[in-house]
Amino acid sequence: MKNIVLIGIMGCGKTTVAERLGEELKRPVLDTDALIEKDFGPIPKLFEQGEDYFREVESQIISRVSALEGVIISTGGGAVLREENVKALKKNGIIIFIDRPVDFIVKDIDCSGRPLLKNGPEALRSLAEKRYPIYKACCDYHVVSDNDLSHTIQRIVEILRKDGFIGP
Repeated sequence: MKNIVLIGIMGCGKTTVAERLGEELKRPVLDTDALIEKDFGPIPKLFEQGEDYFREVESQIISRVSALEGVIISTGGGAVLREENVKALKKNGIIIFIDRPVDFIVKDIDCSGRPLLKNGPEALRSLAEKRYPIYKACCDYHVVSDNDLSHTIQRIVEILRKDGFIGP
């Protein structure tokens, strides 16, 4: 059974969508950022050692969770910046890009605990602009989130059913 992998910019709702999908599909949910913090400590502390160090740690976690089967994986916003991560996630997974407009995200998130957003909401806009083509290029499915969680879940389930990744 293939993994369901959620990608997208920080704050787009990957973790929340993953949790709801897990309930709906009766599958275990793994959040790579939560696993990083459990095994290595707080992400802001890891970033103090440099973004490259953090990305290396993230790659270790992604390699580990990608080897599993039938799980829902919520990734960090920059997980797909490394080609090795994309390859690992695609090997046994379906990648779904959760595309939520930055204006919605800015209203909902606190930038203070996010190292890449220490310069505020404009940093998120810039990051989204840079990463959008990467998300589009590596995803199998692109789901635009209209800020209605139930709608987003319903669309993902419909896609997975239609293409035979989950039963009726």
